Amino acid sequence: MRISVFGLGYVGTVTMACLAKLGHSLVGADVNEIKVEALNRGEAPISEPGLAELLAESHEQGRVAATMDVSQAVDQSDAAIICVGTPSTHSGGINDQYLLAVVQQICDALAAGDSPRSFTVIVRSTCLPHVHQKLVDLLHQTVASGSDLQLEYVCHPEFLREGTAIDDFFEPPKIVFGVESTSAEEACRELYPGIDAATVFVPIGVASMIKYADNCFHAAKVTFANEIGSLCKELSVDSQQVMDVFCQDRKLNISPKYLRPGAPFGGSCLPKDLRAMLDLSRQLARACPMLSGISDSNRYQVDEIVSRIVATGKRNIGIVGLAFKENTDDLRESPAVAIAEQLLGKGMTLRIFDSYLSIDRLIGANRSFALETIPHLSSLLCADLSDVFSESDIVLSFHRIDPNHWAQLSDDDSKTTVIDFTNQLSGAEGIYW
Repeated sequence: MRISVFGLGYVGTVTMACLAKLGHSLVGADVNEIKVEALNRGEAPISEPGLAELLAESHEQGRVAATMDVSQAVDQSDAAIICVGTPSTHSGGINDQYLLAVVQQICDALAAGDSPRSFTVIVRSTCLPHVHQKLVDLLHQTVASGSDLQLEYVCHPEFLREGTAIDDFFEPPKIVFGVESTSAEEACRELYPGIDAATVFVPIGVASMIKYADNCFHAAKVTFANEIGSLCKELSVDSQQVMDVFCQDRKLNISPKYLRPGAPFGGSCLPKDLRAMLDLSRQLARACPMLSGISDSNRYQVDEIVSRIVATGKRNIGIVGLAFKENTDDLRESPAVAIAEQLLGKGMTLRIFDSYLSIDRLIGANRSFALETIPHLSSLLCADLSDVFSESDIVLSFHRIDPNHWAQLSDDDSKTTVIDFTNQLSGAEGIYW
């Protein structure tokens, strides 16, 4: 492919060198004359292990060049990869002025060039979905202006780490493309010949948020490890050994478990142990704002669910699954119980179905918690799931429903709104999707 790369900073230069290694023809574009001249000599304008050698090799083969002229770069390519910076504003938002300016310049160059022509704009710069929409609008305006152009837009987040960027490029954890057409997808499939990695094509907004989810999670991991380390230090416990064993658990700790949007957490273990760690941090005068924020966020999610239901103005609410985990009758600190308690306090009528729950069989702390929180629980329980659906305006499904039973319930001419916290029910609403 003939590819232009706009923005010859860290991501742009590495992308350019690695794509040239894969056999593509590259022309870089930047407003910085020093970077352009360096690339035209086959030299790396930044320091990164292995980059200088890659660029020198590709320069000798005539695969890389650079220019300060946008029109020249566009004329010499069939696709543009945008790698300009998106720095923070004073409020922490995205300063998209450079990104918008570059895409506008590309659109102007395309409109002024020979027609008809096909061209793909691939944005690697990190930005949120609303910024991508601005860029898509620019392309649509260019096409609508009467130009005989076929323009495609792709959101293509990068996952390069400084110091290991070239290894990350050739052995990526995943390759993500956000596209809005099959022709855009076809262009993307030509980019990485010979690279074996999981490749996904998703909507533009999804691709954009994957990058942010990655980086926020990485930041959370660093902070989590440091807060645990801080408490271990005060207790003269080897934090490296603690986290070494922690990371050996690939079933729960380092795994997809608990990483699906759904119900808030609860039960007899997680809330109790989190409180114990927060109490320890106060005793030791070692602030753990991330751990503290977990509890605050969980309470906020419970309140948000209640607020969402109240805002509908509907009064008859059904709940499927009251125990904090399905196939048990453990109600202790169940988020469903917390939500039911708030809804009752706001005058809602509740109907509850939980196939494993029987008041007569509840014992000990579990029974005490249930009856102290919802004193009239026995009068709210339904023996049949169908009764909950037939007599409720909104049903909150905290436990999975048998697919055959769900098919029957969803086929009924009922106007019941079902909010699914299990991500299992086809056609139901999700709390976060």
